[in-house]
Amino acid sequence: MGNRFKVGDLEVLAVSDGLGFTPGTVYFRGTTDEQWEKHKRWLNHAGQLEFPFSCFLVDSGGRKVLIDTGLGPVNMFGFTGGALLDELAAGGVRPEDVDVVFLTHLHIDHCGNVAHDDGEAMKAVFPNATYRWTTGEEEFWWEPDPRAATPGFDWKKMMAAVSGRFEIADDGAVIAPGINVIGTPGHTPGHAGVILSSQGKRAFILGDTISCPVQLEESEWSGMGDMDGGLARRSQEAALREIESDGALMTAAHFPGLTLGRVLQGEGKRYWEAV
Repeated sequence: MGNRFKVGDLEVLAVSDGLGFTPGTVYFRGTTDEQWEKHKRWLNHAGQLEFPFSCFLVDSGGRKVLIDTGLGPVNMFGFTGGALLDELAAGGVRPEDVDVVFLTHLHIDHCGNVAHDDGEAMKAVFPNATYRWTTGEEEFWWEPDPRAATPGFDWKKMMAAVSGRFEIADDGAVIAPGINVIGTPGHTPGHAGVILSSQGKRAFILGDTISCPVQLEESEWSGMGDMDGGLARRSQEAALREIESDGALMTAAHFPGLTLGRVLQGEGKRYWEAV
């Protein structure tokens, strides 16, 4: 069962499609066990990072917006998802209830439940939804860089399955009242997050703009999925400055605990504290 939050009048249900594991020194190439000694709170008992495939269902005045869809039935480095629909059902949400699906980017662990195999084609999982992502993602993933591909998954088939219900959503676009897109390129060419705003309160859901809370403390660390690490870190810094401007809440797709948190400062460094 997921966690529920309120951001003003917006209701947020955070759920996970599954869980992946990897050593910190593998995900953040070039880091060492010694560097991780002071960051052990982000590692599990086996000394690995745990990455939930988080998805966020936001209710905006009766319109249900799903932000990211998890990994789904695809095998990615030995991990599979598949829990999303049951998790949504436990929260009282059926696939046909979802009005909009917004993808922060089209890495497989964020779009794996957009459409599932249906014979030789694929069929949209959320039949009544409009599907939205940025121009940069749309252009890139029709011919993805081989480094970004996952064996056994066909992006063209997935995108074709929802093409009749697809709309571009670039930086500043309104997904639903109180839900706006914020461009954060770098992890992928068209990566974006969303800002939730209601009754003077804000929360940021940042996809893979920041892969792990450790990056608030180690701002130069780039995760293995970043296609342009330098641009990704500039996007991260810009987002964090915006968050700090009014003390907004924030989370990201692979942060632990299916929760929102605050960006705090101590000893000259940022860190993330769950609420």
